[in-house]
Amino acid sequence: MAMKFKLNEQDEQVNPVSRLVEQIESALMAAAVPMETIYAVNLCVEELVVNILNHGYGGEAVPDVEVDIELEPDRLIIDVNDGAPPFDPITEVAEPDIHAELEQRSIGGLGVHLVKRLTNSMSYRRLDGRNQVRLVKTLKPKDGADE
Repeated sequence: MAMKFKLNEQDEQVNPVSRLVEQIESALMAAAVPMETIYAVNLCVEELVVNILNHGYGGEAVPDVEVDIELEPDRLIIDVNDGAPPFDPITEVAEPDIHAELEQRSIGGLGVHLVKRLTNSMSYRRLDGRNQVRLVKTLKPKDGADE
């Protein structure tokens, strides 16, 4: 089952990222995806989209961000696509030192680290002049289901 979502900034009364995440949550709930997985997906999408808005577009341009989700029997494939300048968060964001004292940590990188931890895989490619970050999240078998 394929699902498509687009960041829409036309209504200034509602946070567009919150609206996007709510739409994804509703669609995944309707597809009977476990809530634990929905929370992880929403956190990852929100983190990536906020980074795109802040760093890719710098708050200047109207962002072009789309999220495509493919629901397969055993996994979700989430593609976060944007038209910002090329940026690979996997290779261009330094791995944070999560063991360092808070005062000694450099700013940035925790969001990408979190996304990597909450998903089974994360990859980047530049496709047709757009950035694409692909996340794969394995679905746990339902209780009582044959494995």
